[in-house]
Amino acid sequence: MKKEDNTPKTREQLFAEKAEKSYAICYSQTCPLREHCLRSQLLAYVPQDRRISSCVNLNNPAMQTETCHMYRDDQPVRMPLGIAKMYYDMPLRIARPLKQHLIQYFNRKRYYEYHSGYRPVPPEHEQYIRQAILRFGWQQPIEFNDYVEDYLW
Repeated sequence: MKKEDNTPKTREQLFAEKAEKSYAICYSQTCPLREHCLRSQLLAYVPQDRRISSCVNLNNPAMQTETCHMYRDDQPVRMPLGIAKMYYDMPLRIARPLKQHLIQYFNRKRYYEYHSGYRPVPPEHEQYIRQAILRFGWQQPIEFNDYVEDYLW
């Protein structure tokens, strides 16, 4: 597994990269969330020579409404990058079972991607990690390796 390059990319570079990788795009012209939806904004970055692109099914009744479950906000989110540091001051009686619990919850591959910083920890997983640490009895502030701002693709 190759570690991702964490040098900041421009918004245009990120969007072009996602459009190139066939990320699901929304072609709706009437959606009320269109102005701030990543899927809608990626339409401008689809290469013109592409014959087929992946898109959101607009026939689904949940699409093009205020509650669209395919909506992705166009604002970047601050996410932890690497969770190894949170174990530094933690006693082994808490760290070992916590680590095993997180591996079982996320699966081994995803856990080690988060642990080493190959993949940023999305907000819902960060919240789960924080709650699990409290359940295992650690009351000290949690420190992650680093933080990165990225879009929730």
